[in-house]
Amino acid sequence: MRILFAAALLGIGAHAYAADGTRSAALPEPGPTLQAFAAPPAPERDEFGGISVQVVATVSSQIGAPMGGRLVQFPFNDGDSFKAGDVLARFWCDQQDAQLARAKSELQKRRSILDTNQRLRQLGTWSQVEFQTAAAEVSTATADVALAQANVDACTVKAPFSGRVAGVSAHNFQFVVPGAPLLDILNDRELQLELVVPSPWLAWLAPGAPFSVHLSETGRDYPAEIVRTSGRVEPVSRTIKVYGVLRGPIDGLLPGMSGTAAFPPR
Repeated sequence: MRILFAAALLGIGAHAYAADGTRSAALPEPGPTLQAFAAPPAPERDEFGGISVQVVATVSSQIGAPMGGRLVQFPFNDGDSFKAGDVLARFWCDQQDAQLARAKSELQKRRSILDTNQRLRQLGTWSQVEFQTAAAEVSTATADVALAQANVDACTVKAPFSGRVAGVSAHNFQFVVPGAPLLDILNDRELQLELVVPSPWLAWLAPGAPFSVHLSETGRDYPAEIVRTSGRVEPVSRTIKVYGVLRGPIDGLLPGMSGTAAFPPR
């Protein structure tokens, strides 16, 4: 009676061996291994099956330094409210102020020369070349004043809209480089909702569709309405992002709050 056994090693074909150690014909190679594919992720839901929703600000921005220099006014902290036009940051600007004053003085001198050439022109004792040169110099000096004024204006950063500070990245009297982040700001009076739903819902889910939102942070329910859908369906998960707005008071609500969305049965 012969005893057969199989040896399978990585990269070596398996063979049958007799008791006397002689090798027989190779055993057939195993078939290809079937790869397992993960199922597409479903829309995020809470433990009760509701669609997850998040409150976001429709208008938000990171304010960067328009110039390099030392901050001399940085009045707002994280969470502070501000109004459009309020000074968010001011830089030390003595050099820019001096350049503006010099440019204005040069413009005044060039205008005086042009006025003299205009009077000589009226008296008929003028040179066309000198008059044209004086006019060109006035234009150049005017441009220099505009450039110097822009540099001075860059020393002050004003709020582009009313809202709230959501993050601080600098401090007063700190020296920053151009483009360095200073503040994160947002409009906390214009909020919207973001949620991801199954793409087959597009058959009935359209702008104007009502739904309700339960926010975890407040423990309250809020009426809401779909306002628009994303321009692209995620093909793997077969989901799409949709946006909604709250229909009612939003006092006390902050961007980043989350909860669940419930839609009327169909």
